[in-house]
Amino acid sequence: MSLKDLEAKKRHHYIWAKYLTRWGNGTKNVFYTTKTGKIALDSVRAVAADDYFYKATTLTNKHVEVIKGFSKQSPKRLQQQHMSYLNDFLMMQHAETIYRRSGSEKPEVERHLHAIKCNLLENLHASHEKAALPVLAALADEQLDVLQNQQNMVEFMAFFGHQISRTKTFRDGAIQILPRRTELEIEVADAMAHAWWFLSYMFGMNLGLSLYADRNNATHALLINDTKSRFITSDHPVVNVHSCVSETVFAAPKHADFYYPISPRIAYVICDSNRFTPGKNKVDEDTVLELNFKVAAQAMVHIIGDTESAIRPFKAQIGRRYHKRTGDRGTD
Repeated sequence: MSLKDLEAKKRHHYIWAKYLTRWGNGTKNVFYTTKTGKIALDSVRAVAADDYFYKATTLTNKHVEVIKGFSKQSPKRLQQQHMSYLNDFLMMQHAETIYRRSGSEKPEVERHLHAIKCNLLENLHASHEKAALPVLAALADEQLDVLQNQQNMVEFMAFFGHQISRTKTFRDGAIQILPRRTELEIEVADAMAHAWWFLSYMFGMNLGLSLYADRNNATHALLINDTKSRFITSDHPVVNVHSCVSETVFAAPKHADFYYPISPRIAYVICDSNRFTPGKNKVDEDTVLELNFKVAAQAMVHIIGDTESAIRPFKAQIGRRYHKRTGDRGTD
């Protein structure tokens, strides 16, 4: 066993740090809003990250039952993939149970078990990021034809799906709206919160496959922004900008126009609507400001830009849909 195998990855970024550097003007420093509502300039390593965010928790039979219940709503091929990943985690958990029952405690084994729990899901996300890296670089350079390669499209859609489901914003918003009216609903909601690290990855798989399967029906387009205003991004970088989406309530929409800013100048959209045409679209300043407004409204804490002036006009919009619901429940 190498020393690297014993290294637990503590700081987990739910927004890819390398992605954020496109707002760094050639550096790793970006302008972003803080938890206290101020604007800071700091390294991308400080933004959209929590300690042990993806750390695997111990799954009981109830947790597994809830996971399988969601999985059964998916196509068979996806169910098989879900269970394959789940079994990998459960095998790790079983091995730890056997070790605990032995009554022996070995520092090296303890470190290895801790590292596995911290790193397994983090490493899965890193593999998607690595696969999407050349695609994002090409798209940022307006090379939309990179997606004519089928494998590139597969990798990009898988990555895209996880950019929706892996964030803290998505987790907190989804868990917040779970019903808790009965004992059973409370039990299921608690189980989902405990197993969210796995459920979020499973949901990302589903979204990615759905986006890929529907690629010939939805509009895929590159947005090019040559206006004086710049695209911003956030702690939830893929947002649904369809007109049916509520700006004040976190709820499942009927339609989706997914918008993903890739840089201050370039964005990618996957649309149910006909708002944009397939291929490259030059956008005007009103459109840029509208998209930035929606990015901020669907962010939880952080909006990120390449200048302070790019994000300052949208500070007041941050978290509108989440804060509204929180206020309705009578909490701060």
